[in-house]
Amino acid sequence: MTDPTTVTVIELRWAKLVYPPVGDDSTTWVACTTSDGQPAALALDDQDRVALGSQLLHTNREDDAVRDKFFEPGRLYFRGGVTFRCEGLALTPRTTEPRAFGFQHHGRPHASWAPAMLSRRAWKEGWEDITCPAHGIECAPHARVDGCKDDR
Repeated sequence: MTDPTTVTVIELRWAKLVYPPVGDDSTTWVACTTSDGQPAALALDDQDRVALGSQLLHTNREDDAVRDKFFEPGRLYFRGGVTFRCEGLALTPRTTEPRAFGFQHHGRPHASWAPAMLSRRAWKEGWEDITCPAHGIECAPHARVDGCKDDR
């Protein structure tokens, strides 16, 4: 009989496949392989899936495996005449690629805002964070940080 206080650690490697819940089953299956190449899977319920996705998207420590920066909710970005207001992040089903959702406008300060979804590929094109340190995204959303009317 196995001692219940003994822990056996099994190294799992992600096989780049994620199977979302189907029908009434709320389990997400993450396909993996063991260090010796045997198939394995990680079963995640809704709460675990959200917690894991959140940790992968919002890591801040330098020694974490996921170091890439990405858009952050509640921040304002600018690139090539386009302003993007990030409202939230989500993982694309199956591929788990992060997507930033929000609103963007082109050109002049009074241009209309339109819904937008941006990918990691868009992020790598070089967006500048122009969020006002004093007012966040509520400070003249069409202005660059140096356009804030308050003294800093």
